[in-house]
Amino acid sequence: MPQPLPENPHTPDSLQFHAYERCLELERSADNANHEGSSLRFSPQMCGRILGYMMLEAPSSIGCENVRREIERCQTEEELRNLARFYAEFFIRLFRKAKGPTPGSSSHRSRPSFDDTQQTIKSLMEQAPKSHKAVKQLALKRDNYRCVVTGAYDGATFQKQQETDPAFEPPTTPQFTQVAHIFPDSLNQDLVGSDGLPSKKAEYSATAWAVVERFGQVNMITESLNGPNIHRVENVLTMFLVAHDLFDQLQLWFEATDVPNTYNMRSNREGNFRLVLPPIRRQVTLTSTNPSIPLPNSNYLKIHAACAKVTHLSGAAEYLETILNEWEERPVLASDGGSADMLSFLLSRAMVAAH
Repeated sequence: MPQPLPENPHTPDSLQFHAYERCLELERSADNANHEGSSLRFSPQMCGRILGYMMLEAPSSIGCENVRREIERCQTEEELRNLARFYAEFFIRLFRKAKGPTPGSSSHRSRPSFDDTQQTIKSLMEQAPKSHKAVKQLALKRDNYRCVVTGAYDGATFQKQQETDPAFEPPTTPQFTQVAHIFPDSLNQDLVGSDGLPSKKAEYSATAWAVVERFGQVNMITESLNGPNIHRVENVLTMFLVAHDLFDQLQLWFEATDVPNTYNMRSNREGNFRLVLPPIRRQVTLTSTNPSIPLPNSNYLKIHAACAKVTHLSGAAEYLETILNEWEERPVLASDGGSADMLSFLLSRAMVAAH
């Protein structure tokens, strides 16, 4: 459920304090009255919460400072709302399982440093293959042939074991698993059009990677996430298919503890923990059966968790889901103007689908 922004946690008179105050002011904007009763409105309240929680949940002080600078650069409420929409389109949506058309290029006026980052990434991006059988097998071996959040034994491995040993009993309940990417593999796919030139999808991916770099300090080039390296084992986990879907929908995330590689599992709904058997564990420790096979990158998981929290605390999750569901159910726009926000949202995605 969406939550109001907490009181300003920053030192009075600091730059962060003033930026966060602007988020609080936007959240309390009188214009919110014009959006009451409609879940389709990208209201000032939601925008203020997106920006405020982006500051609060940033994985590092550098990420918080970069968000603060973008807020400071906005001179009007409309520019602040456009910035919030920019983050919804190029940060929140990049982690959510692909649904609907891919966002197009943004009209948000970024800082020159951001534009430089985006253009550098765009020029260096390489396309990734859609097959990732090799990393699935590597992740299975590392994760001891189990789902990392339920402990369920991999169903395909169980079947193979029984072919040679019909009496084989799995150590835990068998379930079919999948390889779950932290940074979605679709980010590095469909980057080249049929004419051999960079596709419109490449523009979106480059912008999304630039946001990740400035918010989470993950450079897709230096971190070796470019092209097929999006399938590197540090970017994947073995998960039962339902848990994988929850993870991709930002309904399940890993919250770091003080113990290295140990995480508390969090969800936006308590019932999600019981959607599978065995149920999702409340705390997991990621281990590797082979020291040469790296664990999932803790910073990648931290950025995914930050995105999940911003999404649900701000109300953006409900907004994005409602917009896309409404479009599927009502592809014809309402004559009374009630579809204005839907139209604005979908026009920004008027390009080829990601898949």
